[in-house]
Amino acid sequence: MAVPQVDKKMLGELEVMGFPAVRSIRALHYSGNSNLESAINWLLEHESDPDIDQLPLVSREISIECGDTSSEVRNSVQGMRTHAQARKPEEQTTAGSQKETSEVERELNANEHEEEDRKRVLALHKSKRDEEEKARGRIRNQLQEDKRERIQAAKDVMEAKRTLEENQRKRMMESRKAEQEEEKRARERIRQRIEDDKAERRRGLGLPRENTVASAPIVTLAKVKPIEPVVTSEQLRDCLRTLKKNHKDDNARVKKAFQILLKIVANIVKNPEEERFRRIRLSNPVFKDRVGNLQGGVEFLELCGFQKLRNNSYLVMPRGKADVALLNAAGVEIASAMENPYFGLLSK
Repeated sequence: MAVPQVDKKMLGELEVMGFPAVRSIRALHYSGNSNLESAINWLLEHESDPDIDQLPLVSREISIECGDTSSEVRNSVQGMRTHAQARKPEEQTTAGSQKETSEVERELNANEHEEEDRKRVLALHKSKRDEEEKARGRIRNQLQEDKRERIQAAKDVMEAKRTLEENQRKRMMESRKAEQEEEKRARERIRQRIEDDKAERRRGLGLPRENTVASAPIVTLAKVKPIEPVVTSEQLRDCLRTLKKNHKDDNARVKKAFQILLKIVANIVKNPEEERFRRIRLSNPVFKDRVGNLQGGVEFLELCGFQKLRNNSYLVMPRGKADVALLNAAGVEIASAMENPYFGLLSK
């Protein structure tokens, strides 16, 4: 038995690719020693064979000549040998020429197969590199899109905060102006009361009425509209923090409550005149389970402008009382509480 002969160039190519020599010889032998691709396919299909790391053996051809004692046979053999020797130079020349031609053809075919194999390998590598580059491009685009979204979200939050602060300043100025007007009216009332007392005392003493160059103007008391308390972002944040702390062991329920509150606020901001968004039935099973039964849920809505009816059956925001700036601030605080996993847990 002997090791089969294989193409040394293809054997070298397989070893360069990382395949063991024994496996490469076995693959070339059983794939017909035809081309590199067939050998690679055979290796991939038979890599789990138990004898994959054993050299294949083939039988060696042995010719045995037997002598003939018959003179007739010897003469016949001698004649055949003479005839063969006469034709041998011509046959050798023809055989040599055919052998050289077949070797050249095999070498050309082998070179063509090698070139095709190299082209296929290069095409595979190029395709793989193109796919990797496309994947990296998609990842870069996704990262850039995420970055743009984060920047836009930060801008929206900052704009909402600026709007809230501006509205708070306006409300404080209006409140201060109303207080000043009320103080002015109170001083006028006191002055008028003093003048009335003086006139009453003069009449009691029988004195004539005091002549004044200009009588004090009569102030008509107008009904003063009560000043509504200003709700701050800190109050909204404290209410949400209380809700989170009271139910810190049930994060899923707190998250659902925040989602319901955010939806209520967003609906009113988008449709402030729509009555169905400004009226909440407290006995509604969904609202009661997700918000009403949680301490701080109804209180947060009251800070946003909702009012309880006398029978405590509904929460209602009166028509024209929807403060869009306050509702925007409430939405910002709810979104911040939902995004911050430590919200309400680190504060005392």
